Amino acid sequence: MKRVLHFTICSALLFTAGLVPAFAGEVIDGVVASVNRHPILRSEWEEAANFEAFMQQKPASQITQADRALALQHLIDRQLLIAQMGNANAMEPSDASLQQDLAKLRAQLPKGNNEPDWQRLLARYGLTEDMVKQHLRDQFQVMNFIEVRLRPNVHVNDDEVAAYYHNQLIPDLQKNSGTVVPLDEVKSRIHELLTQQHIDELLDAWLHNLRQQAEIHSRVAFPAGHAPEEGAMVFGGN
Repeated sequence: MKRVLHFTICSALLFTAGLVPAFAGEVIDGVVASVNRHPILRSEWEEAANFEAFMQQKPASQITQADRALALQHLIDRQLLIAQMGNANAMEPSDASLQQDLAKLRAQLPKGNNEPDWQRLLARYGLTEDMVKQHLRDQFQVMNFIEVRLRPNVHVNDDEVAAYYHNQLIPDLQKNSGTVVPLDEVKSRIHELLTQQHIDELLDAWLHNLRQQAEIHSRVAFPAGHAPEEGAMVFGGN
């Protein structure tokens, strides 16, 4: 689960036709999965899928089963992380910060600052502005928690920065006929890039452990190569 707003992470789409989930011997309409007995509803799944497609500006007709499977895994991972939070409200953005993020998002979209076009765009994905704001709030909350929890465990030294500069950045610039810049000019940006990469690595390992320890149930069939880790998910019977 990569952090969405750092490197265009956003998390994908779902198809629910024909799903009849069952947990603890009961058929519960609208539930597609559960994480430690916390249900994930079909409506959450569909809305998350639409939001992911919207953020990627990916037409609904191009959504794949792998996209949908990944979206469900992201919802599961989010629930696992929320369970680790103490005071989740403390991780939420302020209303002013959220409004700024929404304004930036609209500025990046074609005709996003034109209100009628913006509303038509949202409608194509079955979304409202309030839905988008809530998803942005949820993303910020999880990302903030990850930063607070994992960043103190990351230590990038000067040798690592120099190695990235000489072994990756310079060859890439030369390959693309770019201007070679001195290390001092890009040192801080390389340091942050490597920090984010290490945070992602720690996050992957942490989520792996959380999945192994959790009780996760789902009736969703995953495409070959996109199934959850062995032991992380229990599928209900047909």
